[in-house]
Amino acid sequence: MLSGSYHYSLNGKPTEVRETWSLEGDLLGECRITSTRAAPGIDITVAALVSHGAVQNFSVQWCTGSVENISAYYELRDDRPIVTRRGMGDTEEEEIEVAVETLQQTPLLFPLMRIFTGPLIARLLAREGGGTIVLPDINDPADKLILLKPLVSERSARLVGEELIASPDGEEQLCRRCEYSGGQYTDDSRFWLAADNLLERYQWQQSPELFWDVRLQRAT
Repeated sequence: MLSGSYHYSLNGKPTEVRETWSLEGDLLGECRITSTRAAPGIDITVAALVSHGAVQNFSVQWCTGSVENISAYYELRDDRPIVTRRGMGDTEEEEIEVAVETLQQTPLLFPLMRIFTGPLIARLLAREGGGTIVLPDINDPADKLILLKPLVSERSARLVGEELIASPDGEEQLCRRCEYSGGQYTDDSRFWLAADNLLERYQWQQSPELFWDVRLQRAT
């Protein structure tokens, strides 16, 4: 089993945001990944089945306390994304068939967490740098009618080169540096992928005032 955590810094200072993850199986074959993001007032938990770097299905749960609890289940059925969502206080689930303009390539599911970002970028690189992804909408957490509903987004990735990256414990490893854009990310975002395609680090200028630097710490 592999495990680790992602640590978030904002404008050079550590934050309370932390993502832990564990992986059972073979990352380059089939595996199950669970990940939890803990931030002030919010916990997000994801469990996913991954095959050769592509997510086949996943569940996601958004919790802000014992009352507000919203969940969704994403899966590919005949290469089409289907989402089953249960909203806060609902007694019935709603099933949503995601509308994708083209099915020339199977859309890629993205379960929000950083542990899935590296394999997603690697898949986009293998698809000549672009593709359609489907992910839960968390743009406005206050809108409980929209939260975790499927969002379709076109993303692109480009290999910039190779660089040595130091981990939080000081150990260096050779990584692929990539640009990843689409959604909230612009071409100046920087992502570093390790040899196993896990995201080792990324830097993102969210706005002129907000600069994020996120690093992976693998369990020893």
